[in-house]
Amino acid sequence: MLIVLGFCYDSAIHKMSDEKWDKIMKIHNYVPFRMIRALSAHWMDTQTPDMPKTVINVSSTSGLHGQMSQVNYSTAKSGILGLTKTVAAEWARYNVRCNAVAYGWMDTQLTKPPTEEKVMLAGQNIVTDIPENARKFRDTSDIPLGRPGTVDDAANVMLFLASPMSFYVTVTCIDVPECYNMREEISM
Repeated sequence: MLIVLGFCYDSAIHKMSDEKWDKIMKIHNYVPFRMIRALSAHWMDTQTPDMPKTVINVSSTSGLHGQMSQVNYSTAKSGILGLTKTVAAEWARYNVRCNAVAYGWMDTQLTKPPTEEKVMLAGQNIVTDIPENARKFRDTSDIPLGRPGTVDDAANVMLFLASPMSFYVTVTCIDVPECYNMREEISM
C-alpha cells in the first residue's frame, strides 16, 4: 500500500486557524490511519505469513525539521513518522514492512508558483499551493544535490521500498533529498 496524499494550507503559528489545523490533520493523519486499519483483517491473517506486505507512507522534511509557516503541515508529517514506526512494530510478526519517505523540495504541483486554481474540500474552496512569499526563503543551496527532486526521483525511492531489494528494510524513513546540516557534517 502506497499512501501519497496531502497539500499545504499554510499560516504562521499566531495566524493558524483551528479550521486550517483540522483540515491538514484530517488529510495527513486520519486518512492514512484509516487506510492502514482497513487492511488489518487481511494483512494480519496468519494464513498468509509468506506474502510480502508493504506500507509506504509519505512524510516530508518539514515533519523531520519543521518549516516556517507550516506548523500544521510539519506536525502532521511528523505524525506520519509515528504511525509508520508503530505499524512496523505491531505488524512485523505478520510479515508487514512499514517505511516512510520524507521528501524535501520536489518539483511538483505543490511547489510550483501559486495559481488561482482552488480545490474543493469539505464544501470550501481553498488554495493548496505554497504562498509566493514563503518561496523567497528557499533556494537550492539548502539541497546537497543542488536542485529540487523530480517526480521520477520520488518514484524511484518508492519503487525501491516496494521491491524485493528492500525486503529486510522496515521501520525506517528515507530523507529525500534535503539533509539539513549535511554540509556541516561533511566538513567536520
